[in-house]
Amino acid sequence: MPTSSTASACFHRFFSGAGRAQTLTDDHIRALAVDSTGNLWVGTDRGLNLLPADQTGSLHPRFTSFAHAAGEWKRLACDTVRTLRVDRSGALWIGAVHGLHHLRQDNGALRLQTFLSDPLDPHRLSNNNVCALWEDEEGFIWVGTDGGGLNRLNPSDGRFDVWRNMPQDPHSLSHDEIRSLFQDRSGLLWVGTYGGGVSKVNVHRKQFTHFRYDPDAPDALSQPIIWSIYEDPEGILWIGTHGGGLDRLDRRRNQYTHYRADRKNPNSLSHDIVRLIIPGHHGELWIGTHGGGICRFQPKSGRFIRYLHNDHDPHSLCHNEIRSLFLDSDSVLWIGTNGGGLDRLDTRPAYAAARFIHLHNDPADSNSLCSNYVRFVFKDSAGLYWIGTQGGGLDCYNAAAESFTHYRHNPEDPHGIRSNYVFCMHEDRQGLLWLGTWGAGLLRFDRRSGTFTSFSTRNGLPSDAVYGILEDEQANLWFSTNNGLARFHPVTGTCKNYNIRDGLQSNEFNGGSFFKSASGEMFFGGINGFNAFYPQSIKDNPHIPPIMLTSFRKMNREVHFDQPLSEVKAIKLSHRDYIFAFEFAALDYTAPEKNLYAYRMEGLDQDWITTTAKNRLAQYTTLAPGKYVFHVKGSNNDGVWNENGAAIGIVIAPPFWQTWWFRLLVLAAIGGTAVLFYLRRLRLIRMAAELRAAHDMQMAIMPQADPQLPGFDLSGVCIPANQVGGDFFDYTWIGCDHQKFAVLVGDVSGKAMRAAMAAVMVNGMIYAETSSGKSVAETITRSNTLLYPRTDRQTFTAVCLMSLDLATHEMCFTNAGLNEPLLYRDGRWLPLCSNGIAYPLGIVAHHEYQEQRVALKPGDVLLLQTDGLQDAMNTGQEFYGEERLLRFLEGLSLHSFTSKEIRDAILADVRAFMGKAHQYDDMTVIVIKCLTEINTPGGEGTPPSVPCSSDAALKAG
Repeated sequence: MPTSSTASACFHRFFSGAGRAQTLTDDHIRALAVDSTGNLWVGTDRGLNLLPADQTGSLHPRFTSFAHAAGEWKRLACDTVRTLRVDRSGALWIGAVHGLHHLRQDNGALRLQTFLSDPLDPHRLSNNNVCALWEDEEGFIWVGTDGGGLNRLNPSDGRFDVWRNMPQDPHSLSHDEIRSLFQDRSGLLWVGTYGGGVSKVNVHRKQFTHFRYDPDAPDALSQPIIWSIYEDPEGILWIGTHGGGLDRLDRRRNQYTHYRADRKNPNSLSHDIVRLIIPGHHGELWIGTHGGGICRFQPKSGRFIRYLHNDHDPHSLCHNEIRSLFLDSDSVLWIGTNGGGLDRLDTRPAYAAARFIHLHNDPADSNSLCSNYVRFVFKDSAGLYWIGTQGGGLDCYNAAAESFTHYRHNPEDPHGIRSNYVFCMHEDRQGLLWLGTWGAGLLRFDRRSGTFTSFSTRNGLPSDAVYGILEDEQANLWFSTNNGLARFHPVTGTCKNYNIRDGLQSNEFNGGSFFKSASGEMFFGGINGFNAFYPQSIKDNPHIPPIMLTSFRKMNREVHFDQPLSEVKAIKLSHRDYIFAFEFAALDYTAPEKNLYAYRMEGLDQDWITTTAKNRLAQYTTLAPGKYVFHVKGSNNDGVWNENGAAIGIVIAPPFWQTWWFRLLVLAAIGGTAVLFYLRRLRLIRMAAELRAAHDMQMAIMPQADPQLPGFDLSGVCIPANQVGGDFFDYTWIGCDHQKFAVLVGDVSGKAMRAAMAAVMVNGMIYAETSSGKSVAETITRSNTLLYPRTDRQTFTAVCLMSLDLATHEMCFTNAGLNEPLLYRDGRWLPLCSNGIAYPLGIVAHHEYQEQRVALKPGDVLLLQTDGLQDAMNTGQEFYGEERLLRFLEGLSLHSFTSKEIRDAILADVRAFMGKAHQYDDMTVIVIKCLTEINTPGGEGTPPSVPCSSDAALKAG
C-alpha cells in the first residue's frame, strides 16, 4: 500500500480455512455490506458469510456461514454472491448467480425470501443472475441482471417491472447485461452495462405509459401509427391503426385481438386504415375508415356491417374517406368526410334501412356548408352543432332552423378566427369553446362577444398545430400537437410542454387520436403508438438543481485556478482583459437540454438575462474598471428554479491613466504643455516670418517678366511645391557687349529654407561668372569649385546653363545633372545630350564640365524643365513621365503658339493629369522659340531690354 512519508498502515488478513470452522467459506470476495446493527456481511463465490458486530474488531474473528442450512438457505449457501445492499429498513438484499434473496430480522430470527425468474410470468424476475442492486427514494429495489435487463421490484406486492434493450427503440436500455447501479441527487438512476455503455432512467419520470408497435411480439399493436382510441365500459381499449386494422386490447390480460379487412368476407372490417371509433347507444361501435366508408361493429359477435358510397344510390354514404363521427342524443350519426361534405344517418332500429342525408358546400348558397372537407362535428351545451373544416373555417349549424353561421379567417379582423383549418373543439366547464387549429395554435371562443383569442408558440405552446383537446379534473387543458404534448391552464395562460424525453410515443401526434375515459385516464395517439396516463400522476421534477460555475475564460482562453472555480470568491482582472466569459451548469441530468438559466452582472445589468441549455455562456466585453458580482441561477427540466444560484466577484483594475496619481501628473503635464505650446507658437511665428522672407528672397532672384530678345520668343515660370522651394531660374547677359544671352535653370536637393538659400547662393555665383564674360562651361566649372566646400554632401544643385547668340542664333549649353533640354525641329522633339559626365554641382570637388553647341533655325523650339514636371503623380500613384510629355507636345500646333502659350499649355496638362493629387516637387518650365526673322540685328545699336532682377539680389548679398 502506498504511504506518505509520515503515515503507515497495518493490514490484518482473513482467509478461508479448509476443515476449519468459523472461517470464510471462500477467498474470492465479491461484495461487502454492513447492516443497521453493525454486522458485516461478506459475499463470496461460495455463499454468504456473517461477521457479527462484536467480532469486527477481533484479531481472530469467528465467521458464520450457512453451509449446513436447509431450504432457501441451502440454495444461498452454495451460490455465488455478486452484490449486497442494505435497505432503509435494515434488511439485506443479496444478488446471486441463481436468484435474488431478501434477508430480514423477524422477532429476533433471520427470515430469507428468494425471488426467481419465471418465463410464463412477466411480473417475475427476468433473469436469476443478479449483478447490481439499488434502493431508490420511494423504496423500490432496482435489480440489474446479467442478460435480463433492468428490473424494479415493488417490495409491497413482490411484482417486478422489466426494462430491456429493444433494438428498434433508441430510447430503450442500451444493453441487457448490467454491472452497476447508482442514483444521483436529482433522482436519476445510472445503469452501467457490460458492452452497452451507460444508460440513465428517471425514477421520477412522468407516468406516460407507452403502448408501442413490436413486429416481433404477437401481443402488441399491429401498426405504429394510431388514428383513434376508445375505451368501452368493460375497460377494453379499441385502437384504430394506419394499415393494421382495428386492435382490441385487454389490459388486464395484456392480450391483443386484431381485426383486419378481408375482401372475401363481407362481414369483416371494410378497410385497414381506421380513422375513427365511437360507441353506439346499443353496445355497438361505429368505425370510420379511410377509403372503406363506415362500419357498424358488434363486439360480441365480431360482425361488421359496412356502409359505403354507391354512385347509383343517392341515399348512400356521400364519400368513403371518413374524418369525423359524432352520435347525438337522438341517435343521429353525423359523418364528416374528406371531400364529400357532411352526412346524417338515423341509427335507431326503426330506421334499419340506411338513408343518408347530405349536407354539402354549394358556392351559390351562402346557407350551405362552408367546405366539403370536414374534420369534426361537435354539439355544445346550447344544442348547436359546430363543424370544423380543413380550409373552409368553422361553421355553426342550427338544426332546428337548418341555418349555418360561418366563421372564416379575415386578416383585417383582430378578434376573428385566426385559421381556416380547424381540427378539434372542446367546451370547458365554464362554457368557453376551445379550438385546435393548424397554423394559429389554440383558440378560445367567447360566444357572448363573438370574439376569438389566440394562444400560440409566442405564448409558450410547443406548436401552432393543435390536434386534440381534453380537460382534466383541475380544469387544465391537455392537447396534442406535432411537437409534443402540452398542459395549459386556461386562467393563467401558462403552458407546460412535454416531449419524447418525458416518455411520449413521439413528438408527432395525430389529429383525432385522443380520448378520455370515464375514470379520467387520457389517451393520445401518434406515429409511434399511443400514450395513456392519469393527469394527476404527471408530477414535475421536484429536485432543485445545484448551480455550478464550470469554466472561466479570459480573452477566449480558459483560465485555471488553484482551487475549484466554485470556491473562488473573486477574480481580479486588468483593463487589458476586455473579453471574459463564464460557463455554468445546473446539475440535474433528467433532461439537461430542458434546463433553463438566468444571469446578470451586478453593477452592470439591471435585469436578468435568460438563456437555454444550448448557450450556457455569459460573455462580457469592455467593462469599465470597478467591482462587480456575477450571479447565475438555473432550473431543472420542469422549471423548478434554484433562486440562490451561484455568485462570484469581479474586480477590474483601471489602467494607469485612470489612477489618481496619473491624473495628478496629467494636470502637471497639461500646465507644462501649455507653456511649451506657447513657446512653440512663438517659434512657429518666427519661423513663418523667416520662411516668408526666404520666399521673398527666392522670388526676388527669379525674373518677374519674360525677356524681349530679338529673334527669340522666351517665357519661363517656377511653381514651388512648398512656400519655399528648391527650383529657380534666371536670365542674364554674358559679358558687357550684350551679344550673348544666358538662360539658367536649377534644382537644389531638398525643400524649404535650406533649398532656397542654396538656390540664392548658386544663382549668385553663376551670375558673377557670366558677368565676367566666361563661357557656359567655364562658368559651371568655376561655380562647382566654389560651391563644393560651402555645402554639405547631402545638398547638391542640378543646373543647366544655356547661352543664346543673338547675332548667329547659335545656342551653347552645359548641363550639370538637370533633365536634358528638348529641341523641336522639323516636326520632331529631340533630347540634347551633354558632353562628358554631367555631375550636379557640389558632388565632385574638381570636375571639368563640357559644353554643347547647336545652330538654331527659325521655327526651332527649346524646352528646359526640372524633374518636378515629369515626376508629377496623380491619385493613382502614376507618374506624368517623359513619354506623356512628348505625346502632348507632339499634339500642339507650335507654329501658332507663343512660348508663353506653350508653357501654360504644358502646365495645364500636368495639372489635369494630377487632378486632386498633391504637388510633391517644384516645377520649372522655360520655352524658347526661335523666330523666322530677327527684328534687331546683333552688333551695334541699343541692346534689347532684359529684366535682371538678380542684380539687386546679388548686390544685396
